[in-house]
Amino acid sequence: MQKQTKKWLLSLVLVLMLGALAACAGSTAYTESQNIVEASALADLMAQEGVVVVDARAAEDYNKGHLKGAVNLSPDELNGQGAVAGMLGTPQQFNRVMSKSGISPESTVIVYDGNDGIFASRLWWAMKIFGHENVKVVNGGASAIVNAGLEISGDATQVNSASYSSKAQDGSLIATIEDVKDAVANGTATIIDVRTPAEFDEGAIPTAILYPHTQNLYSDGTFKSARDIYLNYKDLGLEKDAPILLYCKSSVRATQTMLLLKEAGYSNVKVYDGAWLEWSVSGEETTSPAGPVEATVQDAS
Repeated sequence: MQKQTKKWLLSLVLVLMLGALAACAGSTAYTESQNIVEASALADLMAQEGVVVVDARAAEDYNKGHLKGAVNLSPDELNGQGAVAGMLGTPQQFNRVMSKSGISPESTVIVYDGNDGIFASRLWWAMKIFGHENVKVVNGGASAIVNAGLEISGDATQVNSASYSSKAQDGSLIATIEDVKDAVANGTATIIDVRTPAEFDEGAIPTAILYPHTQNLYSDGTFKSARDIYLNYKDLGLEKDAPILLYCKSSVRATQTMLLLKEAGYSNVKVYDGAWLEWSVSGEETTSPAGPVEATVQDAS
């Protein structure tokens, strides 16, 4: 009888362990991430001192309704005035925008948008470039916030201006056209084009692999888990230490891919900020494939 009891207890322990492992493997929520936060955690976060929630959508969308307490800051406000549209501006410009938005270097910044996380990720990337560590993107964006039952308001949030002084620009996160030329000529990095197949087919940077940013999402619009992102990009032949350069038309969509690759453990990823807008007028070679080669990856949702 005692022997049977021991066998039963052992079987029960094994069942519980397997169940716990299955639950962990099947979870797609970002619960302990340094860069992504679930909408369900926002209420508790907003109750903490020093937290600033940013709505990165256009002012028109913000005015129609936003998370109560969120400030409106489009990543376009951080764009420079150079010859190539959409490239990141100066540290001085960054400091002005952060300060008028009520963000200090000590702030914990939570960003959301309504478009696959691309604008929130662009702001996340820009803040990382200028040394702001405590910034996260809301998984699922505005839709997830509504689904979480959080309070929505049409009234603009009153902002108390802050004083911001950025750190030196982090060159490990941003690629120049010279970096891309080197990758094309010498294979020093894998170039990934995150645009649509139609855009890719009209012209692309030579050697680039097409992998649209929409492949990083489940069917409900939330980010794929770090595990699924890793497996998907491993299917492209990329190991976690592989040098990777990302681009799209103006490298907004590319920042969403960078965010998720970082979460999946890819440590050597840069965004080519000049993107197709710069490359296409640079006089460098372009390709116009008859049919884009796109990785076929099974959606794990």
